[in-house]
Amino acid sequence: MSRRRLSPIVALPFVLRLAWPIAVSADPVIVNDITQLNPIAVARVVTPRTVDEVRELVRSHSGPISIGGGRFSMGGQIATEGSLFLDMRGMKRVVAFSPENRTITVEPGITWRAIQELIDPHGLSVKIMQSYASFTVGGSLSVNVHGRYVGQGPLIGSVRSIEVVLADGQLVQASPSENAELFYGSIGGYGGLGVIVQATLELTENQPVAREVRKLAVKEYRDFFFTEVRDSLTAVFHNGDLYPPAYDTVTAITWSATDRPVTVADRLMPVRDPNWADRLELFGVSEMPFGKELRARVLDPLTLRDHPVVWRNYEASYDVRQLEPRSRARSTYVLQEYFVPVARFDEFVPRMASIFRSHRVNVLNVSIRHAKQDPGSLLAWAKEESFAFVVYYKQGVTEPERKEVGVWTRELIDAALALGGSYYLPYQIHATEAQFGRAYPRAAEFFALKSRVDPDYRFRNKLWDRYDPPPKPATAAGRSAEWKLRSLKNYARSEDQTYLTLPEWYIVYSADEYAAFLDGHRPSEFPFFRSIGQFWNAYRAVLAETWSAYRFNWGYHAMIGVIGTSYSTGYAVSGLYEGSVGRLTEWFSRPESGAPETAEDRFIRGVATEYAAFIHATPWYEFPFAAKLRQLWAIPEVPGASSVRRWERRLSFTDELAFKSAWGWLMKKATQSAYDPEQSEILVWTRKPDGGPLQVDPPARVLDPPDAHSELLALPRYEPFTAAVTKLARRGVRFVEIAGNRRILMTVIAARDWKDTRGRGERLVEWDILTRPGQKRVAISVAVDRLHEVIPGLEAERVKIDHIYDY
Repeated sequence: MSRRRLSPIVALPFVLRLAWPIAVSADPVIVNDITQLNPIAVARVVTPRTVDEVRELVRSHSGPISIGGGRFSMGGQIATEGSLFLDMRGMKRVVAFSPENRTITVEPGITWRAIQELIDPHGLSVKIMQSYASFTVGGSLSVNVHGRYVGQGPLIGSVRSIEVVLADGQLVQASPSENAELFYGSIGGYGGLGVIVQATLELTENQPVAREVRKLAVKEYRDFFFTEVRDSLTAVFHNGDLYPPAYDTVTAITWSATDRPVTVADRLMPVRDPNWADRLELFGVSEMPFGKELRARVLDPLTLRDHPVVWRNYEASYDVRQLEPRSRARSTYVLQEYFVPVARFDEFVPRMASIFRSHRVNVLNVSIRHAKQDPGSLLAWAKEESFAFVVYYKQGVTEPERKEVGVWTRELIDAALALGGSYYLPYQIHATEAQFGRAYPRAAEFFALKSRVDPDYRFRNKLWDRYDPPPKPATAAGRSAEWKLRSLKNYARSEDQTYLTLPEWYIVYSADEYAAFLDGHRPSEFPFFRSIGQFWNAYRAVLAETWSAYRFNWGYHAMIGVIGTSYSTGYAVSGLYEGSVGRLTEWFSRPESGAPETAEDRFIRGVATEYAAFIHATPWYEFPFAAKLRQLWAIPEVPGASSVRRWERRLSFTDELAFKSAWGWLMKKATQSAYDPEQSEILVWTRKPDGGPLQVDPPARVLDPPDAHSELLALPRYEPFTAAVTKLARRGVRFVEIAGNRRILMTVIAARDWKDTRGRGERLVEWDILTRPGQKRVAISVAVDRLHEVIPGLEAERVKIDHIYDY
C-alpha cells in the first residue's frame, strides 16, 4: 500500500475526533448503580461535553435514550436495555456565578462538592442539597432531592430555572413562570421528559453552626421538633436518628447558627476513602450480636459528646465514599425513604417497626428529616408538610433475598399510603402500579406531558419501563386515562388473583358435579379420588403460571393449601367410607328389588344440591350446617325402606354436618379477623362505542369516564361478573383493562376432543368433567382487549363460556 493511500486512513481518526468530539463506547456495555444490583446492557455509552453535542445526539439517535450522572440511584433509574446512555459527568462547567445575587448557573455533571469549593471563598453555601456532596446536580434535580435543612423542602424550591433538551433536539428554558409545566415535570421527572443541561440555583450565606444533641423517647420526638426546631430562627440542619432494633429512642441532632468561633479549622470536610475503622464499624453494626445496641449506647454517644462549631459548608460536604464497603458481591447496603404527614408521625413509627421486626430486616439506621410542602412538582413526594424516614439497611444479593425485600417494602409503602403519605422513587422498584398511582396522583399529568414532548417514548429507564411502559402505540389521552384510573383507590387489583381463584372454583364445580351425580347414581360410585387429583393438578398449573410472573402471594397460597387439604381430606374420607360401609348399606337397601329409598338418602341429595347452589355466591362456611343437622333428625321414616341404610346414613351425615358446622364457624372467625370485607364491584375500562353512550343492565353501572374516548364501568363480582362481561362482549364492547389488568382467566366447557385455543389465548390446564362423559373444562388465559372477539368466537363453535375469573 502506498503512502498516498495510507495517509487518509491514518488521518481518519483525527478527522472524526474534530467532527465528533464526544467520548463514545461503541460496543454494548454494562452500566450499574452504587448497589451493584441492577446491571443493564446498553447499546453504547456517550459522554457529551456541550449542549450542542447533547442536541445532536438526541436528534440523530432513533432508539431509546437513557441519562446518568453519579449513578447513585438504586433501582435502574439510569438506563434501560439497548439504550444510548448519556453519561452527563462530562458536562461540569460553571456557566455563571453571581456572588452579589447569590445565584449560580451550572451544567448537570458538576458535583455539589465542586460548587462548594468555588463558592466557599465568597462566604456562600448551597441552599438545598443532600447530606452528601458527592452527587451531581443533574441527578439531584432528576430525583428532586432534599436534605436536613430546617424550614426547607425539596430541591425544586431553590431552582430559578433549567434548560432542557427535548426529544426533537429542541433546547427549552423552563422556570416557574416560563414553560412551568416542563419545569415542574422535569425536576423530579427521572429523565423521562428530556435532558436537563443547565440549572440556575439559589445560594445562601455560609455561617458557623453549632451542634446540639438530645436523646428522646420516640413518642416525645414530634412535640420536641415542633417546639424546639421547626420554627427556630437559628436552626440550619436537623435530623433524628431512630435506633434499631427497638425503634423507641431518637437522637435529635440540630446544627444552629452561632456567633461562637469555629472549633474545626477546615471549611470543607477533607475528601478521603473509608479506612479500616469505618468498615469495622459498618460490619459490627450490621452483623455482630448486639452491634446495633452497641452503636446506640456506646459509639454514637462517644461520637456526639462534644459541641463543635463548624462552617455550614463543612457540615454539608460529607463524602459518600466514607460509607462504601470493601465488597458488594454477597451483600449490599441500600436506602429507602418514606414520607408521612407530620400529624401522623406517631402512627407510622410503630407500624414501620413492626414490619422491620416481623421480616427481620437488617436496618442500620432510620434518619428522620422534615420537609415543607412541594411547590408544585408533578411527581411531588411531599404533597404536604411531611416527616421523611430514610432507611439505611443491608441485604443479600440473591434472587430470594431480593424478593423478600420486595415483600416488606410493599408493606411499608402500604403503611405510608394508609396515613396519606408516599414513598421515594430513586430506590429499588418494588411498588405495584396501584401503589405508585396512589403515592403520585399527578402521574397522569406527567405521562400526558411526556406523550406531548416525547411522543415516541425515547427517554427511558427501568422506572418508566415499569410504570409507563412503551405504548404499542398509545395516544397521550390513553396514557392519561390509564393513570387517572390507577390513582383510584379501588381500581387496580393484583393480576395473579385471576389465576389463584381457579382452585377455589374447582371446589365449587366439584360440589355441582357431586350433587348432579347423586341424582341417578349411588354415592359409592362417585370418583372422589380422581376429583382430588384434578384439584391439585389445577393448582400445580396455577403455581407454574404465577411463580415467576408475579410476586409470590404467601397468604393466598397458604389459604389454598388449607382449603385444598380440607377438601382432599373430606373427599378421601368420603371415598373410603362410601366405598366400604356405604357400599355395604347400599346392598342392604335392595334398590334393585324395588325397595323404597330412605328419606335420609333423599335429604342428603337435596342438601348436596342446595349446598352446590349456595357456594356459587356465598362462602361455604356460611351454609346452615347446624340447621340441616336438626332437620335431619326430624325426618320421618319411610315405610319399607332399609332401617340399616337409614341409620347408617343418619349417623354418618350427622358426623359430617357436625364437623362442617364447627369447622365452618372457626373458618368464619379466622376470615373475619384476617381479611377486610370484599368489594362487591369491580371496575372495568372500555372504549366508548361508536354509536353513543354505553348502556348496561343493572346491577352494572356506568361511572364518570376517564376521558372522552373511554367508559368506566362498575360490574358485579363473582358469578354475575361472567354474565355481565359475556353480554358486553357479545355487543362488541372493546375492553381495555379489568381492575387495572390486561390478562384474565376464563374456563369453557367443550367436547373432550376440542383443542382449538389458537389465536384466542394460552391454555393453562384442562380436565374431564367426571360426571359428564365426553365433556371437559379448559382454562384459558385471554388478553382483556380481545374479549370482544374471543367470547363470540367460542360461542359460535358451541363452546360454553363457563366462568370468567375476576380478581
